[in-house]
Amino acid sequence: MSKRTIVMMLVLAVVFVGTLSAQESRENVGPSMFDVGIIMNYSYDDLRAQNFSAYVPTLRVQWNLLPWFGVSATAHSKGQKYLALIVDAVLRAPLGIVEPYIATGPGYQLVIDNDLAESGTSNFAYNIRAGIDFNITDWFSVGPGITLLIPDVSHFFENIKTLDVQYLKEHSLIGIGAKLRF
Repeated sequence: MSKRTIVMMLVLAVVFVGTLSAQESRENVGPSMFDVGIIMNYSYDDLRAQNFSAYVPTLRVQWNLLPWFGVSATAHSKGQKYLALIVDAVLRAPLGIVEPYIATGPGYQLVIDNDLAESGTSNFAYNIRAGIDFNITDWFSVGPGITLLIPDVSHFFENIKTLDVQYLKEHSLIGIGAKLRF
């Protein structure tokens, strides 16, 4: 059995157990102070082609300084192409069971494959992401999200007038995450 299948089965098992063990009233779920999560991201093209074996594994830790503001560190790897490490500021709206968020911040992209256009002249990257978390219990949540990783920041801002949907499709990751809340 592949590692990816095992990870997916573990995530589904945690979601199932979390749903069954929800003893507290979901309306009383409050904001967390610290989160650790895994996200199963896919590129737009892989989702459209239903190529679920090409997921981009992502690990995120987040420290919430205030109920509505936090700082997160994210690491994700796109196969043998690149590894990105990102630190971003997170604005969130803890509304009980539903918690929408937006985040942005700088990152470092280590290009593994030298043939990629993303390598550019700099390893500096920038991240913009948004999503919604559904707090299943006071210690567990799941939710969808989208991330735009800008691999060459100077090229992006020099050509911002020519930004099109194709660029967004090529550099966006769409995924679902599961996180433990403390």
